[in-house]
Amino acid sequence: MKLSALMTAVAMTLSLVAAGLAGSAAAQTGITNSTVVVPTQGAALDDYLISRLRATTDDQRQYIREIVKLVDQNKLEKRVVLALERYARRKSPYFPLPAYERAMRVEAAKRRVNVPTLKEIVARNGVSAARAVRDSRFR
Repeated sequence: MKLSALMTAVAMTLSLVAAGLAGSAAAQTGITNSTVVVPTQGAALDDYLISRLRATTDDQRQYIREIVKLVDQNKLEKRVVLALERYARRKSPYFPLPAYERAMRVEAAKRRVNVPTLKEIVARNGVSAARAVRDSRFR
């Protein structure tokens, strides 16, 4: 008797699948048919470098945005920027931004591109420059 009940349940399931009425089963698998939206290349590179290089302050984020701007202007190659990011993370895994800045300055000089330093970015921003001067008195 139990075997016939099992056979009936299997037959009902197969008939529902064949009839197309079991579409709700696909939702339970976790697989969706929605398309993946890829952000623009500039924004993706910007966010990627900020997170991977652990840029924590506004000045550090502005420095990375300057680098991305040079990539968008085709003054620097994207592959070089990403290679230097990987190098900096190997060199200093906990805080790779200073290593990245030094390596970027050297590579940009080889390509005759003027890349601003982080100190220049801080000097441009009046609020953080004043804070840096104030903080330097206590060291």
